[in-house]
Amino acid sequence: MKKQISGIDLHFLLKEFEILKDSRIDKIYQPEKELVILSLYKTNAGKRLLRIETGKSIFIAEQKEAYEEILGFGQFLRKHLDGYFLIGIGQLKPERILKLIFKAKGERKYLYIEMLGKGNAILCDENNIILNALEQHDFRERSIRPKLKYSYPMMSYNLFDLKEDDIFKMLQESKKESLVISLATELGLGGLYSEEICLLSGIDKNIMPKNVDEKQSHLMLNSIKKIISHEIDAKVILENGNVIDFIPFEFEYYQDKKYAKKSFNTFNEAVSFFYSQFKELKETEQEKRIKSLQRIIGQQKQTIEELRKEEHESRQKGELIYHNYQLIKEVLDELNKANKKYSWKEIKEKLKGHKTIKELNDKDRKVVVEIE
Repeated sequence: MKKQISGIDLHFLLKEFEILKDSRIDKIYQPEKELVILSLYKTNAGKRLLRIETGKSIFIAEQKEAYEEILGFGQFLRKHLDGYFLIGIGQLKPERILKLIFKAKGERKYLYIEMLGKGNAILCDENNIILNALEQHDFRERSIRPKLKYSYPMMSYNLFDLKEDDIFKMLQESKKESLVISLATELGLGGLYSEEICLLSGIDKNIMPKNVDEKQSHLMLNSIKKIISHEIDAKVILENGNVIDFIPFEFEYYQDKKYAKKSFNTFNEAVSFFYSQFKELKETEQEKRIKSLQRIIGQQKQTIEELRKEEHESRQKGELIYHNYQLIKEVLDELNKANKKYSWKEIKEKLKGHKTIKELNDKDRKVVVEIE
């Protein structure tokens, strides 16, 4: 399963997100911690759901699921964005970060969706001061906390605006063990797009970055530009009947006959279809967590029942002691007096057949009395 949307994936998705512009926030849901749903209404277009799973995926979802639950951050977003219009949506290139611009009554607010690492969602005011975040963090280069100015990490090179010698310079300075890894990490292309660029450029992906010459760098730059400017012809890739990936257009990487392809009218539909295939698995994991919690609750109920029973028995014993306090006191006083004259063994012998004292343990110095 493809775990995260790449920077280039976002680039293509954004072309299709244009239909969301000028929509009004109708409802906001947060059924799970990492899942935020924006219900957007637009005149003559109706409602659309922007489904955001931070750190993983973002796409326009079909309006089939019933989203009701709203966690704390979702409630915060509702309070601050209810009735606002989405007037702009863009990518902080080359990063995997989206910036959603909302406006109402002359006031603007920005919602940043980070797909980096585990992901995040950060709401800022018009001065880019953080109002709240799904996850509050302190990193080495920045902090994500309320009242601080929002900042984000920037790569050394912007793959959407590369100069002629940028790739060559980057590869000459790279310490990675192979070209494909260098492109994936240092240029932020991700694994699939790095593989595709090597194939399109006719360059061995396993060569050392420092061994790439200027001519090969030029070929790779052209390949990157070709990919970025390509028309969308979305596909979902299947292997042995299993969904394994989505692509915005035909890839050389998936030309092997072992791969089957399912075509879609939009890239968004392909992405949506891809992630929907893993919903059942996710629900199974949720069911396991629910069963685990139900088992814990069952054990806790049993413990509570046992404690209640114990409490009832202890209360009955306490009441018996209270009602027979004088008798018990007299027994103890007599035993203490006898103990001054006789040994416990002698006392035990003298008390055989006693009406109230039923047992005397000379070893532990304990006495058992019978009361009603």
